[in-house]
Amino acid sequence: MVFESLIKAKTAEKRPWIVFLLGILYSSIGIIFGLWLFKNDASIFVVSVIVFASIPLMYNIIKLEEKKDRSELRERALLGEHKKALTSFIALFFGVLVGLSSWYIFLPSDDINTLFSSQLREVNLVEKEFSGNIVKPDDFGRIFLNNFRVLAFTFIFSFFLGAGAIFILTWNASLIAVAIGSFVRENLAIFSNNLGFGVWGAYFGSFSYGLAGYMLHGIFEIAAFFIAGLAGGIISVAVIRHDLFSKRFKKIISDSLWLIGLSIIVLLFAAFVESFMSPRLFS
Repeated sequence: MVFESLIKAKTAEKRPWIVFLLGILYSSIGIIFGLWLFKNDASIFVVSVIVFASIPLMYNIIKLEEKKDRSELRERALLGEHKKALTSFIALFFGVLVGLSSWYIFLPSDDINTLFSSQLREVNLVEKEFSGNIVKPDDFGRIFLNNFRVLAFTFIFSFFLGAGAIFILTWNASLIAVAIGSFVRENLAIFSNNLGFGVWGAYFGSFSYGLAGYMLHGIFEIAAFFIAGLAGGIISVAVIRHDLFSKRFKKIISDSLWLIGLSIIVLLFAAFVESFMSPRLFS
């Protein structure tokens, strides 16, 4: 498979910037094929192309992490090793995010409405639900529970499909890309005229502000989802290897439980940031 041979798992963990560039490449391939083959109904197709391109790398990284779990490393050392995989996953996510949002910013409106039709509907629903960015007493719990459902599905998808978490996370990347792209297109004139930026400075300024607004809390949410996905994927690979009643399998389960607990803690912090910090800084 071509995508599987582009980069090895060990190289991806050592050089996440390459994974970031691959994310941009995969998103661009999805957009180009979407425009070429499925122009009338391309939004889900674009996401699917990115997912299928990303699965080989993500699965190979998960297999590498499961191999580390079967080693003699202690828990703290294992968590340090898993951090390399998490960094690679986040780099892939940001590559897809930057790639899709860049295409969204520069494509004509007709192509945007075709390529991102499903995402536009979803973003509009979310904006109506949280319009005004007003912090309410129940916001923290509501945001955490909504994100916890995504985290649970991410774990389940990874457990049953190995690298299944990439489906949910690519979809989330496309939603954030649409939100950021819409912000840039709507506020480009403000950054250009009122703030005195040139054309490219206005693009960069509005994109940076939009990215910061969404990712101040989003980076923690995405990290939590990837940690849960990694835990589910590691257990999935261990089950495939038929280690169910061995001491190694018990160690893998213990390590995965640590990862799940860590993902929930990170998700709680993300909900706190989204409820009490993001609205005040980016209202």
